[in-house]
Amino acid sequence: MEGSTGQQNPIRGQEDGRALRDRIAAAIRSGEDLTSAAFDALTLAAFRLQFAANPLYGQWCRHIGWTADRVARLERASEIPCLPVEAFKWGDVHTAGTEEGGADPVRFRTSGTTSDTHLRGVHTVRTPDLYRLSARSGFERVHGPPSADGAVVLGLLPGYLERSDSSLVHMVEDLRKAGWALPGESPADGFHLHDVGELFQAIDHALARGRKPVVIGVTWALVDAADAWAASGRDPISNAVSIVETGGMKGRRKEWVREEVHAHLKSGFGCDAIRGEYGMTELLSQAWSSGSGHYVTPPWMRVRIRRTDDPFSAESGGATGGLDLIDLANLGSCCFLSTQDLARPLPGAPCRHFEVLGRFDDAEVRGCNLMIE
Repeated sequence: MEGSTGQQNPIRGQEDGRALRDRIAAAIRSGEDLTSAAFDALTLAAFRLQFAANPLYGQWCRHIGWTADRVARLERASEIPCLPVEAFKWGDVHTAGTEEGGADPVRFRTSGTTSDTHLRGVHTVRTPDLYRLSARSGFERVHGPPSADGAVVLGLLPGYLERSDSSLVHMVEDLRKAGWALPGESPADGFHLHDVGELFQAIDHALARGRKPVVIGVTWALVDAADAWAASGRDPISNAVSIVETGGMKGRRKEWVREEVHAHLKSGFGCDAIRGEYGMTELLSQAWSSGSGHYVTPPWMRVRIRRTDDPFSAESGGATGGLDLIDLANLGSCCFLSTQDLARPLPGAPCRHFEVLGRFDDAEVRGCNLMIE
């Protein structure tokens, strides 16, 4: 296959990796929405860099017909090809020249359905500062900044917490480290493995301190917690508490469609809405839902819907299709990812608002907040 040596192919106008990383960080840090033109400019710059400096992505692009000349001439960001997320099982997805000096890489592994680590994808994050900036900024846009009366993040993540290489656990821990925790607490104090009674006490304690608990839980564990809440005879959970589900059933229960899960959780906790987080090991930014399974990406992330019968053609007219993602925070690995998730765009800003409907047939079970029949 052309380019199998992994050598870079210089692209006319290619931007220095560290300079582009700093531009993306500045765009995230600004807190402002990116115009389509500004986002496309950063996206095209990232594509040219990653085609030249990311051996695995560049090789894959050349295999499907892309050349250095074609990349240099490209003017429409919508035509950039998205790499299957399975590529993180194929090898090291790495864009040379984007590394942060003095920062040790962080390695995340996909959860999958097996304990065989060599069958799990690995995302080596060589831009950990950019990752933290993206995760914290995305969370802040939805739940507000750390403050004396702001959010307190609590994690109910059995099955993830036992793994030292879980990106979800790392994110929750970092959010607490950034200030979304009670004074004097350590990042680890917010995790609750199987003791839902301890979780309920933590919720009560945060509310008593005038704070707003945000419970980020794997779906199957939240189902058990909702049953325990109802069985305890407690009053309906306070409106100040946000229940955020993610990760699916992971084989612990029969998979339910999202409406069934949300109805069960709302009934058990006595709340009006269930929020959600859409993320994955291969993705350094997250989309958040305030209810009804309607997700919104941060400004530095976009979604595209592709046809189910042609992975290189866009779906049109708001129809359901495969979910592709563009995440500028992924500059150190690959910004352009193609998932096995089925989704549809939502009115308003279809490139940022979407609904996840399930997975392609025979797609492997993954921890991406999906409830399928």
